[in-house]
Amino acid sequence: MIEPDAMQGTVTRLYPSPGLETGLPGLYLDHSLHTRGGNGRPYVYSNFITTLDGRIAVATEGRASHEVPKQTVNARDWRLYQELAAQADLLITSGRYLRQSIVGEAQDYLPVGAGFADLRAWREAHGLAPQPDIAVLSSSLAIPVDAFDPYRDRRLVIFTGADAPQDKVDSFTDNGIEVVRAGAGRAVEGHAMLAVLGKRNYRSIYAVAGPAVFNTLARAGVLDRLYLTITHQLISGEDIDTMTRGPSLTPPLGMRMVSLYQDRHAPAGSGQWFCIFEPQRG
Repeated sequence: MIEPDAMQGTVTRLYPSPGLETGLPGLYLDHSLHTRGGNGRPYVYSNFITTLDGRIAVATEGRASHEVPKQTVNARDWRLYQELAAQADLLITSGRYLRQSIVGEAQDYLPVGAGFADLRAWREAHGLAPQPDIAVLSSSLAIPVDAFDPYRDRRLVIFTGADAPQDKVDSFTDNGIEVVRAGAGRAVEGHAMLAVLGKRNYRSIYAVAGPAVFNTLARAGVLDRLYLTITHQLISGEDIDTMTRGPSLTPPLGMRMVSLYQDRHAPAGSGQWFCIFEPQRG
C-alpha cells in the first residue's frame, strides 16, 4: 500500500513549455492510451526505470535473477507505472518474469495492483476489464504451468517461434493456455505477434517485460511510445541489465522527446526525471 504522503509534492514540467507545476497522480492517466489503437493496429508502449549510469536491474546475493535496484524503487514511480497499466487492454511480459514469479523473485503480480482502487475504478468507468489480458513471449517455453495460476481470471496467450518444440506447446494447450507461433525459428517476431493481437481487437498494449522483449518490439518497429524514469543516481555494478539486449538496432532507432518532468521528491537523496519518447519514423 502506498502511503498518501508519498504522493504529495508537485512535479515540474521542463519540456515542452517549461515551468508548469502539477500534481503527480494523474500525470500519465490523462494520456488516454486505451483509445489510441484501432483498425487492427494496437498502440504499444513500454516503461522502464533506470539510473543515470543505465542500470535497470542488477545481480543481488541470494537471487537467481536480476532485480530492480532497491536504491531506485520508489512509490512515485510505481504510481505512474500503475497508471500506465490501468490504460492497457493487454500486458506483454516474458517467460523469465513468470519463472521469477514462481520462486518469489518477481517485482509484483501483474497489475493493476490491489493498492490502487482509484485506478481499478477508472478502468471500470472507461469500459475496460478489471485486469488486462496477458501475452507472454518465450522462445524456450521453459515456464512452469502453475506460474499462470494467479492469472487464470484473464485471457492468456504465449507467443513463441515456429520451431518451438511441439511437446512443450502441447503441455500448455493441455492445461488451457493458448500458444501462438509468430515468427521463424525460435524467436518471436514483433510484426507477426502484433498482427495476431490486432485481429483480436486489442487497442492498447503495455510491455512490462525486460530488455530482450523491448529489443523485439523496437527492432520490429512496433513500439509507439517509451515512458522512462531516470533516477539521479550512480550505482555502478558489473552484473547488470540495461534497457535493451539482443541484435543491434541498425540503423539506431532515433527517439523524439515528447515531454520531460522533474520530480524532486524521490528517490531519497536525489530526484528523478519522468521522460516520454516516441520513435522517429520516416
